[in-house]
Amino acid sequence: MKKNLLLAAALLIPVVIAGCLASGTIVFVFDLEGFGAASGAMQTKQVDLSENEDYQDNKDKIKSVDAITLVGQVRNRGISTAGMEVWLSDNLLANESQVRSQATQIFVSPTIPVGDTLDLNWADGMDYIRNFSVLEDQLKGDGQFYLYGIPTSGIVIEYDLNLIITITAGL
Repeated sequence: MKKNLLLAAALLIPVVIAGCLASGTIVFVFDLEGFGAASGAMQTKQVDLSENEDYQDNKDKIKSVDAITLVGQVRNRGISTAGMEVWLSDNLLANESQVRSQATQIFVSPTIPVGDTLDLNWADGMDYIRNFSVLEDQLKGDGQFYLYGIPTSGIVIEYDLNLIITITAGL
């Protein structure tokens, strides 16, 4: 019995090592520049992951999407507590009503007090992500989509965010 276990381990170790060497973790950081200040209005940002060379090189080799998060700051410059939502769509939508009826909500912030800033680190951003599978499908698809930032309570919210994606890709 012991001999069989050792033989099985000896046969599995090279397979596991080869699998680890044949895949790797890749982190993509996309600056959402232009997805900035919102004076009670929806903000739109087109994201084209195919412009990133690392993404282009590994798009067809994605084994798993390990994490997707928003990292940065959301500032409440208004006169009442507020928050923000981020929505995703393949299509360019004209207004908040269209976004709410045709897009998918992917992020919801907690309430931010007046004059305060929500600092989103890696883990915090992941806690507020919604509909992960929709984001995953976008990464495995053409990597082109629109993000819509909608402040809650119709007040002044400023965003300074990066979209960070971690994948495991194989050879």
